[in-house]
Amino acid sequence: MINAILVHIYTSYIYTNYPKVEPQLGQYYIAEYAHHQGMDVRVKIYASTDSVISNLTQLSNELDCSVFGFYVDCANEWIIRRILFDLKINNPNFFFIIGGPQVTGNPQLALKRIPASDVAIVGEGEIPFCQILSSDYRDKNQLGKIKSLAFIDEKGEYIYTGDSKQKQLDIYPFPKRKNYSLDTDIIFDQISTGRGCVGKCSFCFEGSKKNNALRLRPITDVIEEIDYIIENLGNQKYICFLDDTFIIQPKRTKEICNHLINKYNGEYKWFCEARVDILIKNLDILPLLKEAGMFRVQLGGESGSQRVLDAYNKQMRIEDLKKIVKRLYEIGVPSIYINFIIGGAFENLQTFNETLELAKELMDIAPGCAEVGGSIFTPYVGTPMYNTPEKFGIKIIDNNILSGADGYFPFSTTEELTRQKILQLYYLFEGECQKKLDELIKTLPYEVVKNIFVWQREVGLDTNWTKRLKSIEAIDKYFSAVLEHDFMSIQNLTLETIQLYVPHRTREPISDGVTFYRSTFMGEYKTNTPLEEKLLLLSSGKITFAEIVYLISKDGDYSGTNDLAEEIFRIYGVFDKEYLIVWKRDL
Repeated sequence: MINAILVHIYTSYIYTNYPKVEPQLGQYYIAEYAHHQGMDVRVKIYASTDSVISNLTQLSNELDCSVFGFYVDCANEWIIRRILFDLKINNPNFFFIIGGPQVTGNPQLALKRIPASDVAIVGEGEIPFCQILSSDYRDKNQLGKIKSLAFIDEKGEYIYTGDSKQKQLDIYPFPKRKNYSLDTDIIFDQISTGRGCVGKCSFCFEGSKKNNALRLRPITDVIEEIDYIIENLGNQKYICFLDDTFIIQPKRTKEICNHLINKYNGEYKWFCEARVDILIKNLDILPLLKEAGMFRVQLGGESGSQRVLDAYNKQMRIEDLKKIVKRLYEIGVPSIYINFIIGGAFENLQTFNETLELAKELMDIAPGCAEVGGSIFTPYVGTPMYNTPEKFGIKIIDNNILSGADGYFPFSTTEELTRQKILQLYYLFEGECQKKLDELIKTLPYEVVKNIFVWQREVGLDTNWTKRLKSIEAIDKYFSAVLEHDFMSIQNLTLETIQLYVPHRTREPISDGVTFYRSTFMGEYKTNTPLEEKLLLLSSGKITFAEIVYLISKDGDYSGTNDLAEEIFRIYGVFDKEYLIVWKRDL
């Protein structure tokens, strides 16, 4: 018999492009802790578009389990409301426990919105969840003896049992994920080395938690978990550190990095988030992070207006963000992601333009590396901006967040911007950043472009740079040939070594009915000299460089001053800059 099933329902929207589904790591911590208390708890993931009600009913029958715990966030709250209501009607013996940021942010509101739930866990779930399972949980009097719970009693009154004292993290063993997952296709690449955050950002759930002290796990436990994750990664070559402040203690971070270097030679790559105010004080640690395998870092840019940043309580300076991006780029970190909020505190056209200009400047600082993204401000339950929007020049119009997906649609207005204007500015931001990206792509050195494809191929790094480059036919075919099929760039050949290599076009010439043109990688059409046209037509993958030189010399119409072979080699170098030709050794 299974004591309980923890369920994560992720929201699947047709009109948005969500990243790959990640398991909720907290659910696996609960399952592991329950195991050490002699209980059997499993974890299951569903998409909101799955037949969740029938699937959960069937799973309940198969595992003889009637207790379910649901992770509730802003995106899935209303979906869980419907699912639990229908499940309860058909299975009145089912017992539903809810938890997660939406619950902790406002448990009374969560119970009101999800009336079929039996009890809510406020804050960390390991101990109260196991205490529920160990009790006569259908008796509300028994639930009232457990801290950190909220529920509606028999009289219809809201009950909160009080805060429990936060525990040191060494009492929570790290989860052996595969032991508890009811899914077979989940890749477990996430790790959290601590809980809490030193920040108090007004738009963030962490910004208003009563007890938000940073607690770090024992370093030996973290290193053991890293080894566990790597052993179970399969073909995947990267892991994700979920901490808000991964480098909060440089000495501790160095220990983790040294382990990744000494045991794995930096072979396993990893992603982390970092706060600007902390990173600016620890720039000297960046080369070590890179050596240890850091291939992507996320920074919270939020706004190009210092006034807005101060309202967010970000504790950062715009100049510091620029310095960090520049330094990360200099040491060769492949990807830096910087997010900006559109339509947030005191937003107006001036602050928006400041944000857009900063985003473009960061792309200039780290071309091919700095990826900027925009999201629309969402008033998350329990955050300072939700609780007191007037202090931030915000008016919440849709506090239920029913009109769209969080981060993609406006639910509030500012003093100067309507919801319609905020949405327009969001798309303007995305469009202008795309134009800037296209502008910079034309200037990217060969090695930068190549490395973008290498990182995508080796660790699956898909950034805006990757997606745009792969959408350009010539570049995509060029690097597919070079990286996957052993073709060569002319940059790796000399006039002496190229003789038996065969040129292959990545794009066919086009014609207006009179002249052949070559189409460059950015969609430009260039006319060809007679020699360029001959080379372009003969680069069809059939004859070698030496044979091409012979055929053209036989025509006898070359009148240049350079040696013919040298001139042909030079022209192929021009074609290479346009990603038009790749080379394969003759068989």
